[in-house]
Amino acid sequence: MPANRFICFIPLSCLILLLSGCIGATPPSKFYLLETISESGDKAPAVAQKTLVALGPVRIPRYVDRPQIVSASARNAYQLSELNRWAEALDDNISRVLAQNLSLLAPVETVLVNSSNRAKLAPIRVSVNVLEFHVNPEGQAGLTAQWQILQGENIVQNRQASYRSPASTTDYAVMVAALNDCLDRMSTDLAASLVKVLADKN
Repeated sequence: MPANRFICFIPLSCLILLLSGCIGATPPSKFYLLETISESGDKAPAVAQKTLVALGPVRIPRYVDRPQIVSASARNAYQLSELNRWAEALDDNISRVLAQNLSLLAPVETVLVNSSNRAKLAPIRVSVNVLEFHVNPEGQAGLTAQWQILQGENIVQNRQASYRSPASTTDYAVMVAALNDCLDRMSTDLAASLVKVLADKN
């Protein structure tokens, strides 16, 4: 009887090892952040005193308001990548980067309304509503956003713009870089709008 048990044990252990090899370990997740626009590009002209601008709220669609990076797989179909994630809340990431970009590209000091008491003192406020922020099935990154610029209670600009950038359908580093490019271009346009508002004000 002991011999028979030993004979049966060998195939079972081999099967367990074989299954373990086939299943393998789950690959680690990768985490991504949107980054500030390159400082090698155009910068705002030096001024004696920068105008204080309050940025916020920056709203994003619920379909991308999650840790996983979302992309479109077909018309009306979207997929979430469990292995490719944002390193922080996407609305916080976009808000922070946009604030830094505006301070770099326009003669303003940008503060976030939800993180600075100084925002109440700002003569100019900017609100942003992101309507689209994903890569489509053709590998094009897309950003569509609305923004308002206010002086006091008066809306001095209300605009919607869309941006597209070549990306990838499989390489998430390329996808994030393309989305970042769209955000950079939006930042440049919004900064130009602020410059115009400041010029008209003076």
